[in-house]
Amino acid sequence: MTVAADSIGQTNITRMAGTWLLVDFARIVGREVVTRPLGHRPTGQLTYQPNGRMSALLMRAKRPWHQSRTFFEASDNDRSAAALGFTGYGGTYDVNGSVVTHHVQVSLYPDHVGTDLVRSISWVDDRLVLRTTSQRTRSGRQFHDHLEWRPA
Repeated sequence: MTVAADSIGQTNITRMAGTWLLVDFARIVGREVVTRPLGHRPTGQLTYQPNGRMSALLMRAKRPWHQSRTFFEASDNDRSAAALGFTGYGGTYDVNGSVVTHHVQVSLYPDHVGTDLVRSISWVDDRLVLRTTSQRTRSGRQFHDHLEWRPA
């Protein structure tokens, strides 16, 4: 892990180390929340280790499931529906000032493996707030995701 020699980066890396629990995940267009991709009460865990490793697991609190089956006994449709309410990835990370970059090595999404996911860092009291880089909707509007985490 490389950390910029600035004091902001060092402060962020110190504060970020540990495990975080997901409080909110909102998709924002302009200044308006347009959706909550994992519902109004998402659950998740984000871990930053001091050795530069990280992992993120996020899911809907209530995913559809037939309680009598294991994941591997379920139909393709049931497994697909369960997977749509979940995301997870892991790898290494770097902090440079108020930006963290996740270098993805494993992921539910095959297209994320080998990519970098860049997040801006901010704080609201003891809560970690990560904002994704802006992307475009199919209609051309810019959006970003806002993820708020509390200490575990």
